[in-house]
Amino acid sequence: MRALETWAIVVAAGSGERLGSDRPKAFVKFGERTLVAACLETFEEHEGIDGIVVAVPEGFETDMSLIADDIGAGKIAAAVPGGASRAESVANALACLPGSAHFVLVHDAARPLVDDALITRVMHGLAEGADGVVPALPVTDTVKRVGPDGAVSETFERASLRAVQTPQGFPVERLRSAIEQAGAQLAAATDCASLIEAAGGRVICVQGDPRNMKVTTAEDLARALELAG
Repeated sequence: MRALETWAIVVAAGSGERLGSDRPKAFVKFGERTLVAACLETFEEHEGIDGIVVAVPEGFETDMSLIADDIGAGKIAAAVPGGASRAESVANALACLPGSAHFVLVHDAARPLVDDALITRVMHGLAEGADGVVPALPVTDTVKRVGPDGAVSETFERASLRAVQTPQGFPVERLRSAIEQAGAQLAAATDCASLIEAAGGRVICVQGDPRNMKVTTAEDLARALELAG
């Protein structure tokens, strides 16, 4: 029996402002490629991924098509304009998934070092029946809640905290339902798993990857290039 169809959404609609770039972040050079191309190559080559939809800044659909052609990414079915927030960009891309898609993995193009093993761990978590699967790493720093006046109001128990990454995986219909339930709160969501949690779903963690860092600043970009070798 064929495995349930799994698609990927790559969110590449963010600005490059904090990166100090005049281009959207995903289209910044990453060695000989771009950040988004590095992500797409990994999803393209993973045998468990059936198709890909990319959310891009409005007006960059043609740029995305050229990148797809350049890397030979035949699994890319569409490049859609992103929304005003990350969650709205995901919603736009989700609307383009075919009816045959059962699972979806949502990944940020700002994490160019995602690898096959991490994608596979997320997919295995979905196969076990979770409503959401997130890769996560233990938090090594002490984390405190700080008020507007700078005063500490709470110190969290570090042992139970995790820093989560992408790709995050979901049954397609479960994510669609969570997005619909979010309503006006959708724009405030910083990741898709929080939408599932708010809708009462069960989200589990799988082992993350320290190399799967998020590129936000120029220093991050230099570090990611160093890790990429």
